[in-house]
Amino acid sequence: MAENTIKELNWEQHINSYIQLIPDIEFSKAGDTSLKLNLLVYRDLMDTLFDRTGNQETYPLIIYLQGSGWGWSKQNTFAFIPQLVQFAEQGYVVASVQYRGSGEAVFPAQLHDVKTAVRFLKANASRFNIDPGRVGVWGDSSGGHLALLLGLTEGMEEFEGNEYRHVSSKVHAVADWFGPTDLLSMSQYPSIFDHDSPDSPESKLIGGAVQETKEQARKASPIHYVHRDAPPILIMHGDQDDIVPYEQSVQMFHALKKEGCDAVMYNINGAGHSGFTQAHTLDVVKSFFRKHLHPRKA
Repeated sequence: MAENTIKELNWEQHINSYIQLIPDIEFSKAGDTSLKLNLLVYRDLMDTLFDRTGNQETYPLIIYLQGSGWGWSKQNTFAFIPQLVQFAEQGYVVASVQYRGSGEAVFPAQLHDVKTAVRFLKANASRFNIDPGRVGVWGDSSGGHLALLLGLTEGMEEFEGNEYRHVSSKVHAVADWFGPTDLLSMSQYPSIFDHDSPDSPESKLIGGAVQETKEQARKASPIHYVHRDAPPILIMHGDQDDIVPYEQSVQMFHALKKEGCDAVMYNINGAGHSGFTQAHTLDVVKSFFRKHLHPRKA
């Protein structure tokens, strides 16, 4: 019995040792800003040490976009790594991706950045063990907003950016955690922010007060790009969110279903604008990506 326990422990340690964090990979340079991503990939570090060929398998890719109010607070692409490791262990390559804040550039610069990251990773698929035909994106808050836009605006020239244009920015599944979906309607619901204020994160994103810059507000709102060929979309939102109103996700879900899209929404009862790292909540995301990206190890 003791011998079996030791073998099981060693096996688990062996599996975990294959998850390599490759930090601070520059995927683009926007002016003076070096845009970077952190990558989790299934590898044996001893292969590099002993100059062995190493793992040649490919895995589906999940790109994670951390919320920051589009630069309202400092983006930390390392913050969610402990949770993302769980996905790497299930058979994904996982990238936590930086994008420019609104203090550096207004929309659509942020969408250009995340699309560039998608194309960079696909262009370097063989280098990073990625299957470019199985790509998912996941984000929270402003990251959820960008994840939705990334999934819904494939091929729209003004949103694509200029780098790695020989590669498609198409993604195959989108997970949105409490992202804004319609900037023009955010202030219709209770919130600690006046989202129409010139100093709100939304106004800073588009370069003017939301209700005074309506064309830009519409352009930056995922709900206006819903179409029947959208990739599968998972939406999760706490019904006590006092920053991004819960109704934003309800509106988005109804718009997706009206177009016949493959969409599902989870109401996280009692949750605010955070607190989504419980095991059962992460399990919903794991199940969603397992269904649509088909990792071999899951």
